[in-house]
Amino acid sequence: MSAQVTVVITSYNYAPYLRRTIDSVLAQTYPDVEVIVIDDGSSDSSPDIIRSYGDRVIALFRQNGGQAAGQNAGFAASSGDIVMFLDSDDYLYPDAIASVVAAWRPGTAKAQFYLDAVDKSGSPLGFRVPNIPMNDEAVIPLIRNYGYYPSPPTSGNLYARSMLERVLPMCEKTWKRGPDGLLNALAALYGPIVSIQRSLGAYRIHGLNMYSSAIDLPSLHANARNELDREIAVKKHAAQLGRPIAGALCLNIPAHCKSRLVTLKLDPRNHEPKGDNAFDLAVAGIRAAWRFPHLALSKRIAATLIFPLLAAAPPALLRRSLEPLFRKDKRALRWSSVRSMLARLARPQALGLVILYIESRLGV
Repeated sequence: MSAQVTVVITSYNYAPYLRRTIDSVLAQTYPDVEVIVIDDGSSDSSPDIIRSYGDRVIALFRQNGGQAAGQNAGFAASSGDIVMFLDSDDYLYPDAIASVVAAWRPGTAKAQFYLDAVDKSGSPLGFRVPNIPMNDEAVIPLIRNYGYYPSPPTSGNLYARSMLERVLPMCEKTWKRGPDGLLNALAALYGPIVSIQRSLGAYRIHGLNMYSSAIDLPSLHANARNELDREIAVKKHAAQLGRPIAGALCLNIPAHCKSRLVTLKLDPRNHEPKGDNAFDLAVAGIRAAWRFPHLALSKRIAATLIFPLLAAAPPALLRRSLEPLFRKDKRALRWSSVRSMLARLARPQALGLVILYIESRLGV
């Protein structure tokens, strides 16, 4: 297949990483690559770095509007048959685009590949994203049941122009964060997904991106709202295509149930949806854990124990336990640290530590 590929680099205050990102695209072995760099109102040296590339890139400078705004502007300026959105702290391996074009088939809506996790200096962290297998045959069943399927973050996806024309521009207010989740989900409704079973780029974890973002109540609210908005969009497009999807898709995802239960307990005034109650969310979380295809038996058992405890826990305890409750590496929490905390805390607070210990041993 011969196709022009556009890579849209969305840039905002990532000057220490930006040059490697742009260089990785300019160094692609595939010959027909259009490079667009959108600077979203950076206040660091990013604009100067972008200008230093002259006519090797198409540079667009705009006031800060968020990731969705940058992607909308980049797509409007693009001309490629296949379009990629690359975060300005990530980078591609030299054969990334050539490998995707070789795997692309007529009618493909999106191709995706794994990304190797690296630290701020580019040193490997020993894992890749996504951390669960990508299976093309499972995409449609997962979308219809969960509004989701395993996909990499933004920088591991390339989309057919014909698909993006059906879904862009996206609402820039709604999708200030997480637009990749929207595009990945909608792509599955418009054509086959092609998964390349190897890493073709690097995903940088450096303390400022969403992977490393602080765990606090506003972020939990925002993540849950983001997942609900994705469900709304999936159902809307599925209905327009004559393949309606029914049911509360988000409540089929254990992690969503957990976040939603905690935000209800801690901030009922601002919680959405308004009709939620703790008992129903705990039941939904347990049910979801036993049906969700990506959980091991140990995690199903853990969820069965943890959701009732979350529903019963005093809000003050949950508020002080947000970071360990939602930390990505729960196995780093050892019984010795739990025992030490228990020795310093009153009995009512022990409930939350029991939850943390169950999670650290079994994971959820």
